[in-house]
Amino acid sequence: LTAYICSDAFTSQWQDKIYKAYPKQIDSYQMMFGVNCSAILFTIGALVISMEIPPVVEFLTYNPTALLYNIITAITSATGQLFIFYTIKSYGPVVFTIIMTTRQMISMVLSTILFGHTLTAGSCMGAALVFGAVFYRIHRKRLEKRAREQAAAALEK
Repeated sequence: LTAYICSDAFTSQWQDKIYKAYPKQIDSYQMMFGVNCSAILFTIGALVISMEIPPVVEFLTYNPTALLYNIITAITSATGQLFIFYTIKSYGPVVFTIIMTTRQMISMVLSTILFGHTLTAGSCMGAALVFGAVFYRIHRKRLEKRAREQAAAALEK
């Protein structure tokens, strides 16, 4: 879980830096291609190291429906990635973080309503901490922007 959170936080920030460093050269499709090539290499490496390629091929040979489901998952994943990259490029990583955090919060709430799962006090505190940090960052950026605008206005006078 820690590796997921660190990787997730790193990825959107890294993509934002790439977009800012190469605004005219990198678009969402190129970013998606690079990220997916990296993921493919990582996955193939893990399969080779664990010697699981033959069992995977055997499973897909005997279960062609699973291959179809993998293809459908790949298509929906690619579509979602296009929206993710567009959001990061157009609005920045902070807005993307808010969207994803809100999505996870809605998922937690729906899980409790639809499936009767319970939210522990720790879950509620964790969600409050995450949302608090995200909204604090937004507030801080707004204050910085306002200070820059006021400094620019003072220089014009």
